[in-house]
Amino acid sequence: MNYELQYSNGIVEQFNTYREAAEAFVERYPNGWAGHDGDLSEGGDRTYCWRDEGESLDDDGSRAVAVVVRK
Repeated sequence: MNYELQYSNGIVEQFNTYREAAEAFVERYPNGWAGHDGDLSEGGDRTYCWRDEGESLDDDGSRAVAVVVRK
């Protein structure tokens, strides 16, 4: 499967695995936080990624700086 890491600024990166996409996000955002109820690891259609854990709290994804989706 292919995965896309779609940043909120319009940059899109393609990866062969979810792990590769997650590692690329952490390279850009070392304090980044990804994951939520219903994300890709739980069979959902996307995983939101935030700058840090604090920004993820009580957020519906609107403050996320990126999203990983399966293509």
